[in-house]
Formats: sequence, C-alpha cells, structure tokens
Amino acid sequence: MRTKLVYGGLSLLALMLMFASGWLTRNVLATYYIKHGSELVVQRDFAPALADARTPLPDPKVSEPSMVQLYHRVFSLVRDEYVEPVDAEKLAHGSLEALLASLNDARSQFLRPEQRAQFIRALNGEVEGIGAVLTVVNRKTTLRVGSETAPLEQNLLQVVAVVPNSPAEKAGLKSGDFIEYIDKQWIVSEDPFAEVLQLQRMHSPREQIRKANERARERLRSSISLSEAIQRLSQNPKDEKAAKPLQLTIRRGNQTLQMTVARAATRIRPLEYRLLQSRWGYVRPNLLNAAAAREFTNALRTLKQGGAKGLILDLRGVAIGQQEPALQILSLLATKRQVAQVEYRDGKSYKRRPLNLPKAPQPANLPIAVLTDRGTYNVAELTALALRHTARARLFGAPTFGDASQTSLYQLKDGSGFTLTVGRYLGLDGTGFHQRGVQPDEAVAAEPRMRGQPGGDPALERAIKWLAAQEKKS
Repeated sequence: MRTKLVYGGLSLLALMLMFASGWLTRNVLATYYIKHGSELVVQRDFAPALADARTPLPDPKVSEPSMVQLYHRVFSLVRDEYVEPVDAEKLAHGSLEALLASLNDARSQFLRPEQRAQFIRALNGEVEGIGAVLTVVNRKTTLRVGSETAPLEQNLLQVVAVVPNSPAEKAGLKSGDFIEYIDKQWIVSEDPFAEVLQLQRMHSPREQIRKANERARERLRSSISLSEAIQRLSQNPKDEKAAKPLQLTIRRGNQTLQMTVARAATRIRPLEYRLLQSRWGYVRPNLLNAAAAREFTNALRTLKQGGAKGLILDLRGVAIGQQEPALQILSLLATKRQVAQVEYRDGKSYKRRPLNLPKAPQPANLPIAVLTDRGTYNVAELTALALRHTARARLFGAPTFGDASQTSLYQLKDGSGFTLTVGRYLGLDGTGFHQRGVQPDEAVAAEPRMRGQPGGDPALERAIKWLAAQEKKS
C-alpha cells in the first residue's frame, strides 16, 4: 500500500458542522476502526485527482492512552447497556463528527459515505441543492441589553459563491449573503438565552427576565441547527413531495431579503473562453478541477493562435477547486517553478515548505490580468496571488474571500471519509491571505451588469485598458 500523502486544496460544498465537545474522541480512529480491522486506504487514479489518505502509524509521543481507554469504556457501555439496540457504526460516525467539529474549522469535517460521494460529485462539477458554496463564519460581536453590553459569539451561515446556472443564481443569491431563516425557521447562530443571562447578571426585575426567557424559548422552538440547514440547502430531496422550493430570509449588508430558491442538480461547465476585441484572450474557469485544467491548455493554445496579445483570467466566483489542477494551470502561465509556500505545524512549532509546479513552467509570455471578487475562494485565491508573484499579473476587482486552508481528503474503508486542514497557503514572498483575502492592484467596486462583456463589466474594462497600455509599452 502506498502511504504517500498527496495534499490538495478542496472547496467544501456541505460543511456539516456539529457543535459538540469532541476532545474525548481524539483517538477514535485508532481505537475503533483499527481495532475492527479497518484502515485508511490510499485513493489513487481517481478523476479528479483528490488529496489522498495514508495509513496512520502509532506515535507514542502523541498518544494519550488514558483518554483512549476512557473513550472506549464509554463507547462499550453505551453500545452494550443502552436501553435500546445501538448501531456501533452510527456511534462511531457520530463520534467522528464531534471530533472534527471540535476543531471549529469549517474545512475539517467528517463525511458519511453518502456525503463523501456527494462531495466527490461536486468536485467533478455536479452540484446538488440550491447550487451555492457555503461556509460558516465565526463572528465576535456585542449584545446590547438596556444601557449595557455583553460579548456575543455568532456562527453565521454565509454564501461564498453561487454556481453558474444554478437555482441560487436564478433566485438572485449573491456571494457574501448570510442565510438566517429557512422556511421561517431560524438557523441557530448564537445562544438564544444570551439576553436572559445578561439580564440576570444585571439583576433585572424578575418579570423582565421571564419575558426574555419566553422569547428565547419560542425562538428555539422554531429553529434548526446549522448542520440541518446546510443539509437542506445542499441536497436534493428523494421524496418529490418534500422537493418544494425553500423560502430563505437573507441578510445582505443592511438589507433583509426574502427569496424562493428551488433545489436541483446543476452541472458546471468547467471553462469558457473567447477572444475579446480580436486581441484579448478571456478565460473564465467556473471551477478548478482536472477537467478545467485540461480545457485550459486547449483554450490558451486556441487564443494564442487567434492572435491574443494579452490574457484575462476571470476568477470571480470560483469557489470549487483543487490544488493540483490549479498548479497545472499555473505551469502554463508562471515563470518560476516555485509559486507559493505552505505553512504547516511540526509539533508545537510551525515550518514552511515551497509549493512547486509539477513540472518546469512553460509560460505563455503574455501580459496577464486577473479578475477577483469576494467569491474568489481558496485555491482560486492562491492562483491569483501566484500569478501576481510569478507572472507579473495585475489584479482587478474586489478583495478575495480569505481562506488559505490547504485541505486533505481522507477515505475510510467503509466508504466514509473526512477532510482536514493540514496547512495554510502563503504567497511566494510569505504573504498571508487567510481571513484577510488577496487585495487587488486596482479596486473596482462596481458589480458587472453583463459579466465578461465589455461595456457591462467595469473590472473587465479596466483590465483591457491596462493590457492595451502594456501592448503600447512593448
């Protein structure tokens, strides 16, 4: 069995978070799966190329036998003595969900077999549900009660990007929107009893506390968890009667909007390209996977043969992607073998390693303009930053989302799996963009009326103007 770990940047479409204490389940893989003859298996020659798994090796330096024994004791008691029959696999999967959720990292999650299959279909360009890439944003804010304030932590469900031609796009959902209600059910994003606790700390009148408690209980009665909300939004119901459109309450800036969004399977076209004004090559990947990388090679060749004097790479809304296909695209544009760095943990310290192209670069030798926005996510952000550092590309548009997670996908023998953040991407010069985004060289706040069309796309027009100036200089 090959044990090499292949790293990849994987964008998540269904971030099935469960907010529970999972520290005691830290070594459940070693105690349950290995004990029962299962193992992590290497996944090779699978299209598209995924981050793979490795067989774990015992390491006494990091083992915590007392905690493992404690967990296994509780696991055995629940399995053998609970009043109803218990499915051991269900227990193990629930423990693994809690273990990954305890990291409080939207990019690290456990995937049941059906979820992992859906995840892989999305990487291949087939997205279910409303057709939006979702994430959970942790935000620290304040709760005002009377004249006093108290800290309040929120976990908000946010739209990273919408898939082209998806129900979400047709309904008008946009990158950056926060989804607060589904079918008038509140998505639990904060402690509903925070006001009650603050009133108690303030020694407020008993009647005031009682009314606040009733409001909190009523809010909770008509609510759903984050994991339930994500499941509804990212899956197609098998029962036709349950497949009715969803009524969403959206917060966009200071606006509260109501939207009706259907659910359907959406097939993503990997890449689009054309020649603008007979001289500027325009390439718009809708995702960064193996199919897009293959088509990019043909697109670049066709555009150059057609007389392209410059290249515009439109990465706006590109939120589904993987590291290896992104590096394959960079190998046709970058001038250096090393395009970025990865910061990773080594014990209690952090180290950096270079992120190199799989082969020597074959640059297109064209001036390159890159278009970015809030929906430019993860490996698309890495691609934009790498082009700035290694191909003298100029970035136009809005700051990117700000997720620099290098994520690996692991497969377990029973068909389940999990994703895990194993590093953080950095620019070639060490520039970090996690939680801050990649900043454009020329900010263009205006949104396009007709994306990819001169006359209806301000960022594209600025890019064309810059390319024309570069042509004159040469």
